[in-house]
Amino acid sequence: MSTPSQPDASASVAPPVAGSTDLKRRRFLLAIGAGGAGAAAVATQALVAPVVTTTPVEVAVEGQGYRETDHVRDYYATTRI
Repeated sequence: MSTPSQPDASASVAPPVAGSTDLKRRRFLLAIGAGGAGAAAVATQALVAPVVTTTPVEVAVEGQGYRETDHVRDYYATTRI
């Protein structure tokens, strides 16, 4: 009962080249990250509205106080039990 021997899979795989592929990937990821950060900075500047100061408009105060008008009387009528 002899079984055919299978070649060792780890022995046939060539070791990865550490220089070119890894550096290209790292540079690509660095460029993507820097580009995304730059785009986010530009987008947040575009969203910020400039601050505009206005002078408050003075409203004339009549000094009559509380007035019971028709629509207020109608409201009071609907709240009675």
